[in-house]
Parts: sequence; structure tokens; C-alpha cells
Amino acid sequence: MTVLRQIILQSQNKRSFSGHHPWILASSIIEPASTPAVGEQVDLVNYETKWIGRGLYNPNSRIRVRMFTWDSSEFITKELIQKRLDRAIQLRSRLANGSHQQALRVVFSEADQLSGLVVDKYAEHLVIQLTSAALMPFLDCIVERLFHHYRPLSISLQVEERTAKSEGMQPESRFLIGQPPEEPVLIEENGLQWHVDLKEGQKTGTYLDQRDNRLAAARWTQPDSRVLDVCCYVGGFSLTIAKHCKTSEIIAVDSSERALESARRHASLNQLEGRITWEQADFFDSLSRKLDAQERFDTIVLDPPRLAGSRDHIQRALGAYHKLNYLALRMLNPGGTLVTCSCSGRVSREDFRDMLRGASTRVNREVQILEERGAAPDHPSCMSCPETDYLKCIVARVL
Repeated sequence: MTVLRQIILQSQNKRSFSGHHPWILASSIIEPASTPAVGEQVDLVNYETKWIGRGLYNPNSRIRVRMFTWDSSEFITKELIQKRLDRAIQLRSRLANGSHQQALRVVFSEADQLSGLVVDKYAEHLVIQLTSAALMPFLDCIVERLFHHYRPLSISLQVEERTAKSEGMQPESRFLIGQPPEEPVLIEENGLQWHVDLKEGQKTGTYLDQRDNRLAAARWTQPDSRVLDVCCYVGGFSLTIAKHCKTSEIIAVDSSERALESARRHASLNQLEGRITWEQADFFDSLSRKLDAQERFDTIVLDPPRLAGSRDHIQRALGAYHKLNYLALRMLNPGGTLVTCSCSGRVSREDFRDMLRGASTRVNREVQILEERGAAPDHPSCMSCPETDYLKCIVARVL
């Protein structure tokens, strides 16, 4: 019988963990007398040493234990990891039709019970993103299984600098199988072509999670609308609307000139260069100037970057969301469409809806919710880990 080191929950945290949340924080445990190695398999027990679950330990991370099983007869082995990879890939095979065949998320970390592992597919190339040092010992078996299923031209590994610092690992970007493609990889999404530069790492030029929401925004945009896309990044919403709608004008705003350069290139790639005006500006400044100039729009898209990276930032983030939506609501014509998004996992759907209610009350305008959306289905959310339901997208009609 395999005997594992026990990690004891503090007495005030001796709950049953019936919710099976996969993260056990350093503040929740009694630090062991001798420190387990990074990636060591441990048993989590309560203060009375009653067994709770089993996970992988990382002494360098705020997430001390990433839980993988709540079954005492199950151990975290190569076979378990590969079994869960098989299950994740089986779901994506059901989604792989049309443009999903070219670009989709193959593995989504906690949502696929593989905490710390993200895998994206771009045409014939796979990108692994590790957000947990504890999974590094399983990297070879992960690559082996991915190659078995997809036979890709390349498999690359990304460990971002911020993640590396928080996990006690080294940032890296390297190809594990194959070579970097000489040219950007071409994918299709919603009838648009996109270049993905794998040499530049995980920032691939488009966010796969917003795929269906971009099409929904186009669907709710009326003919001859004047459209404002705020925090447009590389133009995902703007270009999708331009592709599928006959608009009178589209203005897309972002603070990053590099992102706007990519947006212009993709507009040219899709023969849409004359349809969109690109504006480099801080989004609050841009909205305030347009409001002062009494500009009005029929559709406004708000897709800001993540504003709450921790619980301490939630109220500040909600304040920023409120200001952003307040300004947008004041500039929408009666009957106009608001597409407002949050990718902050710490901000709940209820909090985001309450924020929008507060902004609508402040401007004294009724807001009709047409759709409440999330990430595309290749980014499923897991009931035991609310953080996986990170993307909120509300499509509303403003009266």
C-alpha cells in the first residue's frame, strides 16, 4: 500500500470540502515539518486526520496543493493524467466542426480536472501552457498523449513570466516537437482569417473564448448602425461585425499601438481595411471625449482586459466596470445594443449584473437583457471551481 505524506488543514478550515474546489491555499494548511518536493503527491486531511483528497504539492506557490482526486483508491499517475486528457479531447472532438477544427482549446485546466494545464490547437500546431510547476514531472506523458491524438506538426511549451514567478519556475518558450513554422499559422474564425504567430508565445493575436460572443454581437447589430468597439485589442469584435453587418461606421479603440497594428493587418487580410477607423487612446479618455462631443452610437462593445487579479481588487474592478458602462450607456441611441464583457474570474456574474443595474439606474435608462453569455464551449466551466466561469458577456438593448 502506498503511503503518502499528509498535509493538515488548519482547525478553522476543517470543513468536508464537499464542493471539491481544486485549490488549497498556503493560508489554509499547517505547514509540514519537512517540505515536500515540487510535484510530490500528498494526502489532504482535516485536523482530526480524516482523509479528504489527494493532490500535488508546491512549496513555492500560494496554491500549495492542487487537488486531483477525492477518491482514496485513486492515485495521481501518468495513466490518470492521460485518461483525463483523453476525456478532454473527446469533448473537443464533438465541437470540432467548421472553424473549430482549426482553432480551439483542447484542455482547460481546472474545468477538465487537470489543474495547471492549458492546451490550445491552432491548425496543425499545439501550444501547451503550464500554470503549475507541480505538473512539470508529467510533461512528457502529456506531450506523448497529445501527439497520439493529433499527430501535430509541432507542440510548443509556454511558461509565462508572471506564472513562473508565482510558481517558483523559470519562464520559457520552446518547441518540444517540431520546429517553429516559418510563417504565422493561418486559422479561420466566423468567416475571418487570422494569423497566429507561434514564435511570439501565447499571445496569439485572438482570444478563442470570445469566438461565439463576437458572432452574437454581429447578430444583434442592426443594419446601418454606428458602432464603437472599446478595448478592441486586435479587432475581434470589430472585424466580425464588419464581416457580417452592413454598418455606417465602426470606430475601434485600444491603448496598444502594437495591438492596433495587428488589427490593421487582419483588416487588410480580410479585405475590410476601409470599414473600420482605428484609434489609439485610453478607453476612459476616449469615451469621455466622445461623450463631451455629444457623439452617439447604435452599438457599443466593451471588452476590457482583466481588471481583478485577486479578491483584493474586486471592488476597484467593479468601480472601473461601472464607469465604463455608465459612459457607454449615455452614448447609446434609444434601442441601441450594448455588448459588455468581463474576463475577471473574481467578479461573479451576480456582481457584474448588479454593476450594470447600478449604471443603468444612474443614467435613468432601462436596460433589457437579450443574452447572458460566457466563453465558447471549448472553455467549459466547472461547478466546483467558480473561477472557471470567468468570462461574462451581456448583450442588452438600451431604451
